[in-house]
Amino acid sequence: MKKWVKLIFSVLFLLVVILIYMKVYYPPLPINSVSKSEAINKVNKSNGNIVKFSEEYSHQWYISEMKQGKAYDNLKKMMEVKGWGFKEQVGSGFVFQNEQGEITVLSEMWTKNYVIFHLPKEIN
Repeated sequence: MKKWVKLIFSVLFLLVVILIYMKVYYPPLPINSVSKSEAINKVNKSNGNIVKFSEEYSHQWYISEMKQGKAYDNLKKMMEVKGWGFKEQVGSGFVFQNEQGEITVLSEMWTKNYVIFHLPKEIN
């Protein structure tokens, strides 16, 4: 009987470890080409900066750690490097402009720690 109890607890422990590794407790991503673990690993390897994690549905998808609003500063710095000046924030959208016109970058709080941004694909 003790062997069965140990076996059951071992299997349950292994199952919990696998579920934690797969980040099943996180909400689903708005895209299917990247797993939750991959997205989190990319941003963690970037030391909390904004990082591109996919191109899908005619958008570029970026993720950044929130850290007291730092994610939004990361977005503004990245867009400035790409030649776009920040104009205004409208709800969860950030409006940028340059001589070509205006674009809106949408943001989405994915978890309390991570923000996802989607930009039009033609922005380089």
